[in-house]
Amino acid sequence: MRCLLSPADSARRVWEAALGRLQLQTPKTAFDTWLAGTVGERLSGDTLIVSTPTSFGVAWLERRMPEPAATAATAAAGRPLAVAFEIRGAQSAAPPAAQPARDRAPAAASGLLPGATFAAFVQTPENRLALAAALAAARSPGAAYNPLLIYGGVGLGKSHLLQAVARHAADAGLSVLYTTTEDLTSAYLKAMREKRTGAFRERFWSPDVFLLDDAHALANKSGRVQEGLLHGLDTLRRKGSQIVLASDRPALAIPVEDRLRSRLAGGLQADLSTPGLESRLILLTAFASEAKAPVSDDVLEFLAEHTAGDVQIIKGSLTRLLALADLTGQAITHDLARQALGAQFSPAHPQVSTESIIAAVARRYGAPAATLAGPRRDKETSAARQVAMHLLHTLLGLSAEEIGAALGGRDRTTILYGLRRTAERLQQGGDAANAILEIRADLSAEPSLQDVSTSA
Repeated sequence: MRCLLSPADSARRVWEAALGRLQLQTPKTAFDTWLAGTVGERLSGDTLIVSTPTSFGVAWLERRMPEPAATAATAAAGRPLAVAFEIRGAQSAAPPAAQPARDRAPAAASGLLPGATFAAFVQTPENRLALAAALAAARSPGAAYNPLLIYGGVGLGKSHLLQAVARHAADAGLSVLYTTTEDLTSAYLKAMREKRTGAFRERFWSPDVFLLDDAHALANKSGRVQEGLLHGLDTLRRKGSQIVLASDRPALAIPVEDRLRSRLAGGLQADLSTPGLESRLILLTAFASEAKAPVSDDVLEFLAEHTAGDVQIIKGSLTRLLALADLTGQAITHDLARQALGAQFSPAHPQVSTESIIAAVARRYGAPAATLAGPRRDKETSAARQVAMHLLHTLLGLSAEEIGAALGGRDRTTILYGLRRTAERLQQGGDAANAILEIRADLSAEPSLQDVSTSA
């Protein structure tokens, strides 16, 4: 008896086979970032509809992949097919939990920015875990990753993801509260003074989704405030509410009362790292697409190579270039990009380098810089070397091979192991997390990096 596939199953299988072909001809970073998460949704005549999670993904795929995708899909299907891309869920009905707009509970999250949505969040290798976890928390509140703590430096997208969760949950008819540690503290102390704790509990500890930004600021709050939050988190967990927090460091690195630290660390912790070279190019490509700006690939690559820092600094470099082109009427070229970068490109103000990172790590661990490239494998030296690997990857975007060359010719497998080990240690907090924060502060204090940040 012959089993007939449904149109959706047929589309999925054709695209899975096409992906196998595309993986062999697409750079790994590009494949992992833009293609690995795509799904064959349906066949519409001679067109295969493929979905991807974000609008930026659609823009990138439409720009780079129509012909290769069509060729691969045609070979997989055995008949001519074109490929079209769409945002996942674009054709779906409203979620089962959704209510008519007039009946939805209001999102008690007055500080939400209009553009802070999942569709507007650009996925890179450094933020993939955090994005996936935030999406899971938004789609199935309280079911997994509870609490979810997203941590990382300034300008990497923590608040964006929290607000995207808030908006998604509110649109599904759930009650939502998005707040900051400062606002929560002020409301709590005011309720205590005015003896209105019942109203406070009803507001803060009853929503279906509770989001707390700047959780690291709890370190400066009194034991009374920390105790209040501890009981509040327990109340939310008992009623099955989703808790999402953002911090500039892992939970175990936040100096708060032990029981509260244990609650914060009790779920999933997902980090956001500074974009490396490939990710800077991904971000610039997305920003240029969003602005509908005619910037060539080689100019975007030039900007990516000469811009370091967080997402806002990267976006700022493109904004300055587009503004300069608009104001002067000049074509967008390498020379104009060099002018737009200004002091950030000037040889008098070099960016953080391989040497400066290794030197900063060596200072933090009290060892000669040459030790990190040498053969020593004691616990302290290995820990320092792995921190150096992490910083060379996240701050400079170096590949495993490039990091290995900088650290005494170590092979790719050793570097990949070191990067994974450091990521695990960051989840646990402690010395590795503190060391990285201190080293980044040390590097930020150098005049060259200050000049770069100021120019941005």
